[in-house]
Amino acid sequence: MKRKISIVVLILAVLAGALLYTSVQEPRRIVLTGIVTTDEVIVSSQIQGQLQRLWVREGDTVTNGELLAQIQPQAWQADLDFYKSSEKQAAAQLIQAQADLENASLNFKRIEGLYSNKVESVETYDQMRTARDAAKAKVESIESLMQAARAQEEKAQVQLGYTEIHSPINGIVDTRAALQGEVVNPGQAIVTLINQDNLWVRADVPETYIDQIRLGERLPVQLPSGATRAGTVFYRGVDADYATQRDVSRTKRDIRTFEIRLRCNNSDRSLAVGMTAYVTLPLNVK
Repeated sequence: MKRKISIVVLILAVLAGALLYTSVQEPRRIVLTGIVTTDEVIVSSQIQGQLQRLWVREGDTVTNGELLAQIQPQAWQADLDFYKSSEKQAAAQLIQAQADLENASLNFKRIEGLYSNKVESVETYDQMRTARDAAKAKVESIESLMQAARAQEEKAQVQLGYTEIHSPINGIVDTRAALQGEVVNPGQAIVTLINQDNLWVRADVPETYIDQIRLGERLPVQLPSGATRAGTVFYRGVDADYATQRDVSRTKRDIRTFEIRLRCNNSDRSLAVGMTAYVTLPLNVK
């Protein structure tokens, strides 16, 4: 009977020792809770005007260069037409001024020859020279007006182009920030877009383990559905974030963390912004 009790005690001691050993051993891996995120592309207007048409809704798929919205173009078209007309008028005036300059130059040249031979008076010579200089100044003035009108025309053409809002990327419409009929201002968001091929998983790693993570390293990423795929580390924070675990007892230091980002293949569109993702980090236990 005593022998049986001794064997039981021995077995219990062995189990207790094994439990104690495993409890003090460092973990061979940790699981980080992350979130799927990305950079949103804010599509805004570069001019002020009424949003005449808005062709997309939230969730719509768009392609790079696709027309998303139209600012009412009438005012900008009127400006363009005005400056085009101004340039044409200046061009007509320039033709006449150039003809006047040529005539004044010929008259001055003829008088200049006669004046050199002392046939014409100084007064006539000065009048012809002044007329030539005035005609030349008029040509230069009209040329300046033409250049200004052309510059304004080009500016109006650019402004008119701004009335069409095009998508800068391939993606989906995440948020529709303005409605058709609203007056929008420069820089005001109309829609926000997300590139589904540019999503990543963001997770915070305790400073204890950050030295074990390398750029380009592939780590398992588990989705809420249980599906697992590889994620490649493409960013590792160089500055620690504020402590995510604070020691209220003041007996230990606060645990600080570093941000890491992992890129995952999203060709099947399983990832979505805001989704929870679990990153498994194997540890190099010594």
